[in-house]
Amino acid sequence: EGVDSSGNKTVKKFDLNVVNKSNSSSSIKTTAIPFRSLYNEYKNEKTMIGIDISKWQGKIDFEKIKEAGVEFAFIKLGGQSGIDKDYYLDPKFKENIEGLKDVGIPIGLYFYSYANTISKGRNDALWVIDQIKGYEIDLPIAFDWENWSSYNKFHVSFNTLTKTANMFMDTLKEHGYNAILYSSKYYLENIWGKTSYPIWLAHYTSNTNYQGKYVCWQRTSSAKISGITANTVDFDICYKYCKNI
Repeated sequence: EGVDSSGNKTVKKFDLNVVNKSNSSSSIKTTAIPFRSLYNEYKNEKTMIGIDISKWQGKIDFEKIKEAGVEFAFIKLGGQSGIDKDYYLDPKFKENIEGLKDVGIPIGLYFYSYANTISKGRNDALWVIDQIKGYEIDLPIAFDWENWSSYNKFHVSFNTLTKTANMFMDTLKEHGYNAILYSSKYYLENIWGKTSYPIWLAHYTSNTNYQGKYVCWQRTSSAKISGITANTVDFDICYKYCKNI
């Protein structure tokens, strides 16, 4: 149930399917999939193959991941610690963006949001913009909102949540950046409303049946690649949109 600032209430029953960023402190073990086997399966003339990274990947050998076939990477910039809490930079952000730039791998970003009003969506975007001054961002910057397990604490309708995401992305666009909405299949189909921005789909399956339009697909969080020794990593496939760099 969500209530917006005008007192309008939205009620919808839905199954909880939380999609966490990979390699958290969870004790759940998954079978690692060799990056190269995924690359060989999904690489063609219409695709670019990449990963998304954060502090959970530890210290990365950027030359090795490029040699392994990484053609782009989305980097976690940061987020908030909770509703109305302080912003934080991912501890590996600067190391990751500079390392990727040094080896010529195109980069995009993602920001983990706790926004529950439209104005907070704009504030999130302005904070992001302040952090990336001086960096050339090749690919879109993603709005990543995954707080479904505590949704009632946000007191926001689904409609307002969509407007909040759109405001984040509108603000980035106003400042000359490309933007994208990251979410999993279920929430894209049942929660998020209309947006004119591209979609980065998270669906951990070998052949997605998502019927909506998307330009990037997060295929699994369990890829294993040379150059990232501590953890597995998210494997992404981007299509035509991401070739415009």
